[in-house]
Amino acid sequence: MAAPLTVLDTMVAVGAAIGCRDASSALVVRAVATGDVRLAVSDEGYRELLKAMSYEDVRSKIKDPVQAFEVALDIETMGFFHYPRRYDWPTLPDPGDRWVLDLAYESKAEYIVTRDPHFLDNARSLERLGFTVLTPAQLLRRL
Repeated sequence: MAAPLTVLDTMVAVGAAIGCRDASSALVVRAVATGDVRLAVSDEGYRELLKAMSYEDVRSKIKDPVQAFEVALDIETMGFFHYPRRYDWPTLPDPGDRWVLDLAYESKAEYIVTRDPHFLDNARSLERLGFTVLTPAQLLRRL
């Protein structure tokens, strides 16, 4: 069986870069690095990640620059690049999160992995689009 194609929300990647190496976000990125999870990526996702990593409160939490670099490298080298169309998602309250749904929908991802309540609270309705919304811990239990 093929590894599931997954979209990581920005804060999961940020959590992997700034958190403990054995935290669920870091373990999800490790699963990408080992090929247990296939990762869908896009220009918009990279821009959002770069923007989030540049926030002072995020930068100040990076205790191990090597870990942050490893996360970036794993996402860049193991990601399957897509050029999704942009859609209007009227029920999504944060327009900055549209790239996640665009990418998941266009890439035919199986999962969106997030900690964002906007996605988690609407998980059931998003399943109609063909993907499941999970937290990092939930994805790890499925692997």
